[in-house]
Amino acid sequence: MIEAASNAGLISGFSVGSGNATLSISHLLFADDTIIFRDNVCDQMINLRCVLTRFEAVSGLRVNLAKSSLLPVGEVDNIQLLAGVLGCNIDSFPSTYLGLPLGARFKEKAIWDPIIGRFDKRTFGVED
Repeated sequence: MIEAASNAGLISGFSVGSGNATLSISHLLFADDTIIFRDNVCDQMINLRCVLTRFEAVSGLRVNLAKSSLLPVGEVDNIQLLAGVLGCNIDSFPSTYLGLPLGARFKEKAIWDPIIGRFDKRTFGVED
């Protein structure tokens, strides 16, 4: 549904690459999580809200927007309005997703310590 809305021009993500190797990314899907990329345009958030509402009606599933967050990239003046349209929280970088750091300086060893610790504990039974 998100892809159809994106193809119809109702919502837009971002493009990567150049020339014939350009790829448009509007969303990423994981097991039971979705990351959606949007411009900070109120109409796009309204359209996204409509897509999510229709998804709920068609699937019988519920999208829990109270557990969802907007993570603005760069300066977003209308972030409160956009969060209000979706009914979700506002978060900021650095943040974590599935236990992995987002927006942090990836070369700093300290940010990986919790992940390495969990890996060691699960793999080798090593305690912190």
